[in-house]
Amino acid sequence: ETGDTGLRPYLLYLNQNKGYLYFSIASLAHLTFVIGQVSQNTWMASGVDNALVSTPKLIVVYLIIGLCSTFFLLVRSLAAVTLGMESSKSLFTQLLNSLFRAPMSFYDSTPIGRILSRVSSDLSIVDLDVPFSLLLAVGATTNACANLVVLAAITWQVVFVSIPVIYLALRLQRYYFATAKALMRINGTTKSLVANHLAESVAGAMVIRAFEEEDRFFAKNLDLTDTNASPFF
Repeated sequence: ETGDTGLRPYLLYLNQNKGYLYFSIASLAHLTFVIGQVSQNTWMASGVDNALVSTPKLIVVYLIIGLCSTFFLLVRSLAAVTLGMESSKSLFTQLLNSLFRAPMSFYDSTPIGRILSRVSSDLSIVDLDVPFSLLLAVGATTNACANLVVLAAITWQVVFVSIPVIYLALRLQRYYFATAKALMRINGTTKSLVANHLAESVAGAMVIRAFEEEDRFFAKNLDLTDTNASPFF
């Protein structure tokens, strides 16, 4: 399996149980948090040398901005957790309905390891990795843009340095994406083989012991495990 699926899986994920709403709330909360951080630094830098701003006022305003930023950071975290929970519930319900209503021909033609891989490791990725990875990408992009704007406002010459750096980062990103997607596909394919072999070994444990084939099945399991672990080494 090759190719790039683009943003379609992420849009499908956000389309579950008001995912767009929670994602928008989290993104806006993080943007407000970044603006608060910039405002904090700007206020402190401009107020320290300003004789018209007293020390208590400087500290109070700084603390108020910090507390507001912390509140929006909390909102972002809660929205991210809610996004993950609601989307995972919806996807898990759809998966169970599909499995329970699938015809017997589906189970005859589909290895049990592939099904176990979908309902275990793949759902774990959907539950834990996808929502936080989405918000991490949005947060990193927002932070980078904010830092670039601040640097450009203070030292505009940095724009000429930023353009080739951004271009180089995009080129490296494309190279990394192609490699990472290939490794993830290999991991998913080989992991289903491990789960399928384990399920068959458990189901036929009595026959395996009767014919004293434990060592062969154990060696086969180790070989499949090594193959599955190879993309990570």
